[in-house]
Amino acid sequence: MHEFLNDPVDVAVDFSGLKVRPQRVRWGNHTYDIQKTNLVHGAREGTKRIFYFSVSDDANFMKLRLDTETLEWRLVEVYAV
Repeated sequence: MHEFLNDPVDVAVDFSGLKVRPQRVRWGNHTYDIQKTNLVHGAREGTKRIFYFSVSDDANFMKLRLDTETLEWRLVEVYAV
């Protein structure tokens, strides 16, 4: 199942040096423990700086979006095996 979304999520992160690493994602009634950060990249939307995190656990791949202006996290894509 592959879905494109724009759902708000709660994300617990680990700050290590200058890196932000998602550790846990709460989406609806489910909590996912992130095992791997596969890719991080930044983009601009006007004056906003946005970061995208491609993360995974045992059964899911997720793409998270962090708006650095509002500090809002969104789940924008999910692929469940």
